Amino acid sequence: MPLRAKSISVRKNKHLILDNISISLKKGSICSVIGPNGAGKSTLISALSGEQAPEVGEVYLENLPLGELSLEQLARTRAVMEQNNNIVFDFSVEEVLGMGWVRDALGSSPLATEAVSKLADLCQVSPFLKRSFLSLSGGEKQRVQFCRALIQIWQPPGESHTKYLLLDEPTSNLDISHELAVMNILKKIGEEGVGVLIAFHDLNLASYFSDEIYLLNEGEVVASGPPSEVIRSDILSEVYDSSISVEERKGKLHVYTH
Repeated sequence: MPLRAKSISVRKNKHLILDNISISLKKGSICSVIGPNGAGKSTLISALSGEQAPEVGEVYLENLPLGELSLEQLARTRAVMEQNNNIVFDFSVEEVLGMGWVRDALGSSPLATEAVSKLADLCQVSPFLKRSFLSLSGGEKQRVQFCRALIQIWQPPGESHTKYLLLDEPTSNLDISHELAVMNILKKIGEEGVGVLIAFHDLNLASYFSDEIYLLNEGEVVASGPPSEVIRSDILSEVYDSSISVEERKGKLHVYTH
């Protein structure tokens, strides 16, 4: 069963941020949430992760309301990468990655060492392991936080529990090379059965890599479906209040602004 929100509404400081939102994230798919600033993308991720309970409606994980699941159950099933990192203490990168390990105490199992080693190499952060997290650049911190989220949902060979990954702007602060590296990693883990949901500002990345896209505006879903149904010049121009054109080249939709 998917991770899904059914007709949820969320308020912050008495202001309605999400209004009657329904969304479904299936395992093995990449789902993008796009929309202008203030559309509700980050709030939607917060609600889907269980960090913020909706005022109306319900969020379900594997057909169970999130409110009925313990923090441990949530941690073992879904990982969240927020838009801003909140690490202010002088942890090493290795210690930050260890925060993603939820199976047992870090270091008490060879699986922990294996997960950190493999994923640090995959995310190209191995050279930073002994460095202070606070000494890294913005892009380097972003890659470390991405790696931490992958460690949280990592499974050794032979295990096949359904996992979900919720990411808020995972490619911000990254150069083109590392941006594409992150997206190709997400594409691969999606093919391996992980359900991936990404909040994007970059419409081209959403178009290229998504199986399904939800377009939010002022807290409501104004369009949803495969990229061909959402990445359209008429819809995007109206929502973003800008002149936007969309062209198809080699089977991919390309977004241009004027």
